[in-house]
Amino acid sequence: YLAHLCAVFHDIGRFEQLKHYHTFLDFKSVDHAALSCRILKEENLLADLSREERRMVFAAIDNHNRLEIEAGLDSDTLLLCRLLRDADKCDIFRVFACEDMKDTMGETVEQVAGEKISDVMLDSIRQRRCVRKEERKTGLDIWVSFLAFFFDMNFTESIAFLQEKKYYRQPFDRTVFTDPKTAERVEIILKEIENYLDERLQKKTGAKREQ
Repeated sequence: YLAHLCAVFHDIGRFEQLKHYHTFLDFKSVDHAALSCRILKEENLLADLSREERRMVFAAIDNHNRLEIEAGLDSDTLLLCRLLRDADKCDIFRVFACEDMKDTMGETVEQVAGEKISDVMLDSIRQRRCVRKEERKTGLDIWVSFLAFFFDMNFTESIAFLQEKKYYRQPFDRTVFTDPKTAERVEIILKEIENYLDERLQKKTGAKREQ
């Protein structure tokens, strides 16, 4: 039930973000997770929960868009954070593949097609680490930073779902990049990501066999 509430309310701040800043990009406006928590508290929308349940929900929402989950959380709250972060990333990939790029990312596909991938982005994928927002230099860097979300996926079920849907590939596959070096880097990055997905799923399968 708490996980469901987190899913329903974690992005409630997006409405005010778009209303006041005309963008969904936090680095150009406001931290939408913190704004979501503020609205939930001001409107008293979790009044039916116990104090402890409210604390857990607020912690999960506040942590859902951070680079890393804050340290020191109890096991139940940590589980809620991990569930929400995985679900949110799965939906981000869906939006990435299916919604208008100008509305969601701030740049059209045509604009991104002429951009380059920064060295730091390529290195982050090879090092299998998530990307800090300030490291991104171009719209195409933002696309690549979404691929790095896989390195923070907590549950194999999330990996399997995204591997099946292929949302993460779709924007890259339908974009004709004008710079040959960029096109080459895209293929290197996608190959690295898919190797990682295979390794995660094989590890899970191997663990089941051992049991």
